[in-house]
Amino acid sequence: MVWTRGKGCAELAELIGGSDCPRITGDLAEQCIEHRADLLVSRRLPGSFDLLSVAVPVDFNPENVTRVIATVAGGPHSLLAAETAGHLARALGVEGEMVFAAQPGEDHGLGLELLDQIGSQLPDLRRRIVEVEGVSELVDDLGEGALLVLGAPGGSWLQRAMLGPGARLRRTAQAGVVVVRTAPDRVFRFMEEPIYVGPLRQADDTLRLHDEGTLAVADEGRLVGLVRREKLAVAGEAPVVTVMEEAVSVKLDETIAEARELDPTFRPDPIPV
Repeated sequence: MVWTRGKGCAELAELIGGSDCPRITGDLAEQCIEHRADLLVSRRLPGSFDLLSVAVPVDFNPENVTRVIATVAGGPHSLLAAETAGHLARALGVEGEMVFAAQPGEDHGLGLELLDQIGSQLPDLRRRIVEVEGVSELVDDLGEGALLVLGAPGGSWLQRAMLGPGARLRRTAQAGVVVVRTAPDRVFRFMEEPIYVGPLRQADDTLRLHDEGTLAVADEGRLVGLVRREKLAVAGEAPVVTVMEEAVSVKLDETIAEARELDPTFRPDPIPV
């Protein structure tokens, strides 16, 4: 986790990730990758930035918090909202809860299914469905000391912040609000130390030293190609470069889903980055 300067950012980051979370002081993307961060705590949602998930404190007053509530509705940010609420509840020593708001008379099937699905991953969080006519009634039901954790709104952030129901929640919640936005997992968070061979190493030596079926070939820290075990097996004492194929790799900021497209080429061996 990393954080930027802004009201409540340091406090929120420490509660979620501990006191050692680094502050971003330079290029946002470069430092997020350098720290292999999984969450950015920022004073605002950073536009189209989707390198990692984001949490934004709004009028955050941890000393006023008596419980932490994630409002979930089945959108892409619901799981992160619930996870964040769980972290904060444990750090503050208060009760954590997930709430699904339904209109009076509305079927509860979707809400129950969603709460059960997320709750299976976060068993410490209480869960319930509340029937309310509107936002003000929901806020009244939650109580004064509730810290709300909400998924980021769709559409224009400015318009929703000024006019949308999330804004009315924020104005009413005395303990503040945390707005979260989920981003897809990316390669830089999960990559490990590289496994590679030099282009001038003999093929038979490479076979003795490595069990991989497909190996990256690197020269002075730069990926220059790939070599497959079946080609090494017939190359004898010839250097790896003589049976090397064109380099294939993924980028640091590619999503895990994008990286998985290379599984047929490398599985079960590591994919070069």
